[in-house]
Amino acid sequence: MKKKSVRIVISKKKSGHGGGHHGGSWKIAYADFMTAMMALFLVMWLIAKSSPQELQGIAEYFRTPLILGQNGGKNISDSESPIPGGGDDVSKNVGEDKNTILNDHPVESDLNQDEKKQLIDTANKIYEVFELDPRLQKLAANLIVELTEMGLRIQILATDDKPMFDVGSAVIHPNMQEILYALAPIINSLPNKMTLSGHTDERQYITGDRGYSNWELSADRANSSRRELIAGGLDSNKIIRIIGLADTVGLNNPNYSKDANRRISILILNKSAQQYIEDENTMTGIDFLKQAKQIKSE
Repeated sequence: MKKKSVRIVISKKKSGHGGGHHGGSWKIAYADFMTAMMALFLVMWLIAKSSPQELQGIAEYFRTPLILGQNGGKNISDSESPIPGGGDDVSKNVGEDKNTILNDHPVESDLNQDEKKQLIDTANKIYEVFELDPRLQKLAANLIVELTEMGLRIQILATDDKPMFDVGSAVIHPNMQEILYALAPIINSLPNKMTLSGHTDERQYITGDRGYSNWELSADRANSSRRELIAGGLDSNKIIRIIGLADTVGLNNPNYSKDANRRISILILNKSAQQYIEDENTMTGIDFLKQAKQIKSE
């Protein structure tokens, strides 16, 4: 019986007039072009329909966008998020040096959505106040507003042309006073409590730490700011901790001069951070020893 060979047939499709440069790829490019043109005309129509006030608001937004971090991430001193200057992502992850504020005791963040929304709304309200008031617009560059693991942090720092404190002084500059007076009613409207931290630049006193030093100066700056906040309408019971940090927490950012470290930090606490600090503030000596033994055993 003869073996049957397998016959392989290869069929080739003849090219017609539909290939090559006569194909449909140009339709995709044309569709992209038309989409871009439609978006352009839509933007032009919206601009034409906007009032002068709305146009000014849009322009100011892109000149001074609000920067909000959301939970965790880099240290606060690494932040590149002043209100003017903007950023590439409004959900950029930035965080706070919580260990410094809470004496090296970390706090687990259990920020729920309602609490997060409230703090974000507060940040937006701060932005609106500094955006709409012509007197405050010029001071927007002196603010950094961030959502951290412990709550909403507001830093008020010096710029080259707008100091908050003079060198070696705890006297509130008029610029700082305007900012604090604007912030006081916003913070006071919240149920949250807050801490207030003072900072200095790296300049040291001749006597070093033996006499009046940057430690005392930073604490005096925090207390001067506390008095101005209260004068601006803040309930004094909302402040549960005043902290002097001297020059230990600098702004690790080449965009800021060393003078920017003459600043204060306001931290509007979330519930867990507030509870931790209140518990620590009321802790007795016996409670402290029990906690220390528990930490040691762990």
